[in-house]
Amino acid sequence: MKQLYLNILKCLLPVLFISYLAGITFFTHSHVVNGVTIVHSHPFNKDTEHKHTTTEFQLIHLLSHVLTAGALMLPLLLAVYVSVLCALLNKPESFGYTSSFHGVLSLRAPPFYC
Repeated sequence: MKQLYLNILKCLLPVLFISYLAGITFFTHSHVVNGVTIVHSHPFNKDTEHKHTTTEFQLIHLLSHVLTAGALMLPLLLAVYVSVLCALLNKPESFGYTSSFHGVLSLRAPPFYC
């Protein structure tokens, strides 16, 4: 039974994502309400005039905006900064000399420092 649900989700989730992406790409339009232009997208008939109620505009606003709290982002940013800093400051313990071919010495002269 669990395998059936997984197979259904494997088909359903890509279809849901593609339909969402098509909806926000192909059906974008705007409304002017009390001097404020509201731009959103959903499938509609271009030949007929359609309107939204105040509740629908509030729902569009809530679904269109994502808010993140700064307190949640701070630990994530600190972890990224610390990991990048550790990667930059990590020095190798020994320097080994390698050649491009095993057993073949390079004919290049050593570097000269003044």
